[in-house]
Amino acid sequence: MSGKGLNKIVSLSPQLSRICNTSSASRPQAVKKTWEYIKFHNLQSCPSGDKRIIVSDGLFKEAFGEDRFHMMQLGRLMNSHFK
Repeated sequence: MSGKGLNKIVSLSPQLSRICNTSSASRPQAVKKTWEYIKFHNLQSCPSGDKRIIVSDGLFKEAFGEDRFHMMQLGRLMNSHFK
């Protein structure tokens, strides 16, 4: 990993740090850790059965301010948490 561009290690916001269990990471690492959190806490379960919908728990609600969102919105929601 070169540490440039997308692979550059950046500081994470306190909210995203709690989700990722680290205070700094590259963007791809943070996305990977966020997906690990989603899968571990079974946040893809939606009453309609659509696994593309993420249902927020307490940490996600605090970090992203959404009760539920489409998985394709995750990148946009995470943008403000990179410093």
